[in-house]
Amino acid sequence: MLMIKALTKMYEDWGEGVDDFYITYNVDIGPVEINGASDTFSFELVSPTRLDRMLGQDNIIIGRGHFIARDFNIKSLEATINRIIKKCEDDDIERAYENLSKYFRWEMDV
Repeated sequence: MLMIKALTKMYEDWGEGVDDFYITYNVDIGPVEINGASDTFSFELVSPTRLDRMLGQDNIIIGRGHFIARDFNIKSLEATINRIIKKCEDDDIERAYENLSKYFRWEMDV
């Protein structure tokens, strides 16, 4: 079984209002039964307002590693990450990490 070992805010940018945010995170995910063992994944939490500003005209943003939320709520973010972890679990830890890399950017991606 996998779990969040650490959720670290790397960068945050709050625009004009509470609905304009861009926050980057690293999340360390690893087996519950092995103390300290984890792999690092990264993602951005972006508000629709900020996403619209990021797009500009005729730009495309590919969604992997971007979580979009109207409001910043750390409890909701952690619950979402835990749902993803549960969905991605596998008996083979490497396969589980590969599954997680569909949602996050994985440090082992090449």
